[in-house]
Amino acid sequence: MSAAKEEWVHQLYLQHAPDLYRIAKYRLQDPDTAYDLTQEVFLTLLSKTEVMRKHPNPAGWLRLTLRNKLNHEFARRTTRSRHEVPETELAWLPAPWPGDGKTLDELLPRQLSQQDRELLKMAYEDGLTYQEMSQRLAIPPATCGTWLYRARQRCKQYLTQEKGGFYEKR
Repeated sequence: MSAAKEEWVHQLYLQHAPDLYRIAKYRLQDPDTAYDLTQEVFLTLLSKTEVMRKHPNPAGWLRLTLRNKLNHEFARRTTRSRHEVPETELAWLPAPWPGDGKTLDELLPRQLSQQDRELLKMAYEDGLTYQEMSQRLAIPPATCGTWLYRARQRCKQYLTQEKGGFYEKR
C-alpha cells in the first residue's frame, strides 16, 4: 500500500474510530467486543482501500459497515443464546445411586450415538470445559457447546417414560 493510501486510512481512523467505538460500546454494552468490531470495520476498509478512496462519503460507509457488523453480532448472540441451557434445566437427569457401581457409559441410553456418549462422558465423567473438549475434538468451542446441548436433549428424550426410559416426569 502506498504512503498516500496509508495516510488516508490513518486520518479516517483518527477521525472516526472514537465515534464508531462509542456507538458500538453503547449498543453492545461490552467494551471489548465494541473495540473488536471497530477494528474489523477498519480492516474491511483496508481490504477495500482502492475502491473506497473514490467513495463520496467514507464516513457514512464506515457507519454502515459498523451497523452491519453490529447486526451480525446481535444475530450471533441470539443464535448462541438459543443453544444455552439454563442452570435450572441441568438437574433433569437423576444421579445414579452411589452404591450401584454402574459407570456413566452403562447408564446412558443405548439409542445415543457414539459421539453423544463421548461428549456426555467428557462433560460429566472427566469434568472437561467446552474449551478442553473442543481442543480434544478439534472443533470450535461454540460447536462443542451446541453438540453437547443436543446430546443432552437426545439423552433426556430417551430417558423419559414416553420413549421407554426410566425417568418419570414430575
